[in-house]
Amino acid sequence: MFDLHRRFFSLSNELLCTADSTGFFVELNPAWERVLGWTLDELRSAPFIEFVDPDDRESTLAATARLAGGSDIVRFENRYRKKDGSYVPLEWASVAPHGPGEPICAVARPIVAPDAADAVDARLGEIRREALIAAVSTPIIQVWDDILTMPVVGLVDSVRAADMKTALLAAVSRTGAKFAIVDLTGVDIVDTATADHLLRVMRAVHLLGARCVITGIQPSVAQIIVSLGLGLPGVVTLRSLREGLRFCLRDLGYAVRHERATASG
Repeated sequence: MFDLHRRFFSLSNELLCTADSTGFFVELNPAWERVLGWTLDELRSAPFIEFVDPDDRESTLAATARLAGGSDIVRFENRYRKKDGSYVPLEWASVAPHGPGEPICAVARPIVAPDAADAVDARLGEIRREALIAAVSTPIIQVWDDILTMPVVGLVDSVRAADMKTALLAAVSRTGAKFAIVDLTGVDIVDTATADHLLRVMRAVHLLGARCVITGIQPSVAQIIVSLGLGLPGVVTLRSLREGLRFCLRDLGYAVRHERATASG
C-alpha cells in the first residue's frame, strides 16, 4: 500500500508536500522541480519561507501558525521564487498536524493568469458578438418620416422581449415617431410570458404618444394572446408589413395608390 501511495504522490501534477515544525520541507513530489526549477534536495536544504516572496512572508508565517494551532487552511495564496529568479503564484490547501510531531500536509497549484493580450482579444470578441446579437435580435428601421418598424424573426423569449422593449422605446423617444410597426411575420410561437411582454411593449409605446401597429401575427401567436384574455386597446393589427405601412402613411395624410403600368399601343 505504501508503494501505491508513493506512486500517486510521484505522478500528481499538483505540488504535494509535508513540512515539519522547524519550517523545512520533508517530502516533495517531482512536480515541485518541474514548476520551480529547484531540485528537491535544494528545496529541502533551507526553510521553506526563504523561497517565499518577501512581500508574502508575513502572511505565510501567520498561516503556518494557524496550522500549528490545529486549524486547516482551505485556500491560501502566496508567491514562490523559481530558480531563474522569477516568482510563481501558488494556491494552497493545507491540513494541520493531527498530533505532536506529525508534519503539516499541503497541496499547491500554480495560479495561471490569462495572457493580457488574449484577455483583451477575448473581451473584444464578446463585445462584437453582443453587438451583433443585439443588432440582429432588435433591428429598428425608420422606413419613413414618423414611422419606425421592428421586424422580429425567430424565437422570442422573455429576455429578448425585454431587450426589444428597451430598444423600441429608446428609438421612439429619440426620433419622435408617431407610429411603431412591430412585424411578427417571422415568429411562429411564443410562450404566455413572452406574449405578455410583447403586449407591455405596445402599451409602453402608446404612453410615449405613438401608435403601435402589429403586423403578420401567426395563428399560433394569436391563440396565445386570446388565451391570455388580454385585449389590445389602441393597437392596430394587420396581416402584413405592407398593409401596416400603407395604414400609417394614410393616417399621416399621404395619398397611397397603386400605379399600374399601361401597355403602349
